[in-house]
Amino acid sequence: MTTWTPAGTPRGAVLILPGRGEHPGTYRRLGQRLAADGYAVRAVRTPAALSEPKALAEPRALPEPEVLADAEALAGEFPAVTGPRVLLGADSGALHAWRFAAAHPGAVDALVLAGLPLEAGNPPPTDRDAELAARTACPVHRELLVTDDDFGWGSLADPVPAPPDRLPALPVLLLHGEADQVAPVAAVRLLAARHPRAATGVVRDGLHDVLNDQFHRSVAARLVLFLEEVGKGALLLPEPTEPARPTRARRAAPLHVSARLDYALRALSELIATDALPPNEPVRCEAIARARGIPLNSLVNLMGELRRAGLVRSQRGCEGGYWLARPAPEITITDVVRAVEGEVISLHADGPDTWLWHRLGQTVTAFLDGWTVREIAGGDGAGLTREAAL
Repeated sequence: MTTWTPAGTPRGAVLILPGRGEHPGTYRRLGQRLAADGYAVRAVRTPAALSEPKALAEPRALPEPEVLADAEALAGEFPAVTGPRVLLGADSGALHAWRFAAAHPGAVDALVLAGLPLEAGNPPPTDRDAELAARTACPVHRELLVTDDDFGWGSLADPVPAPPDRLPALPVLLLHGEADQVAPVAAVRLLAARHPRAATGVVRDGLHDVLNDQFHRSVAARLVLFLEEVGKGALLLPEPTEPARPTRARRAAPLHVSARLDYALRALSELIATDALPPNEPVRCEAIARARGIPLNSLVNLMGELRRAGLVRSQRGCEGGYWLARPAPEITITDVVRAVEGEVISLHADGPDTWLWHRLGQTVTAFLDGWTVREIAGGDGAGLTREAAL
């Protein structure tokens, strides 16, 4: 086991499972870089990486890494940090990481799978030069492998475990080289397409050891961004595919649903989905923002307003977060509107038509009183016709 620690309080923890032929020291460069960004990093030596160097292309039985024996063993590898716990696996280590996360829900907060060997590519290399050419184009890393007495040459011929049926319900980052001939990228792209929560980082001209390839700095930067997304809710929005068309200044419609109200209903739906009522664990703002696509700064302010209105409860500190203050079937949409907007309807000024708008406000209030956040979160009204809903 090899550990790299940041200078101050860790912002999160990353546990690395090396792949075939590799050992913890193989990831020194990555570990030091992540530690410089504030993350505690540990790389573990699994039984699959313990064998002595052997003849190339010699098959052997597939062991199961002892570090993945159960959730307690994995939890013991993480330092006591308040940030996200991320399991990173490379090559066969990626499959072991995936299998562990699928078997132990809640043990980790996110998953990074690099060089995931979902299907075999070219025949395994038959000599060291061919293996170097398949693994990495980084001259520094190639030199390290050549002089590394602990590296297991020929291990790419070893079998790998079968992947689970599906990715776990976690944020997942798939890092892969586009030119990977050991594990072709096509299968990884298909996997990502089937799982909307999976993000991909495919490196043009990248080879199999994508974390230690010629573009390792770019890959590390993508990894750090993913860690920030998981821990802090920091998201970079994609650029528009075409220039925005000029539009007229927007005017508010007589009935206007604001972004604040939309975000508040999304946040309450997430608390409902996670059964966030005491004595369960509170849900952190970062987790709500990530799950429901809400800007974190806006959400923090809204949760304060929902708390003051008595719709949610909060707990401070490292283990803090939010719960529903009362059961979801008891919270009406009118309650939420008044919590974040003040009133159901507001008037520019009194006038001869004031009575009309007050009557409209009463009608809207009566309608919204008939719907609860439980029904909205469950989509119970999605199939109603306009006439039935009214």
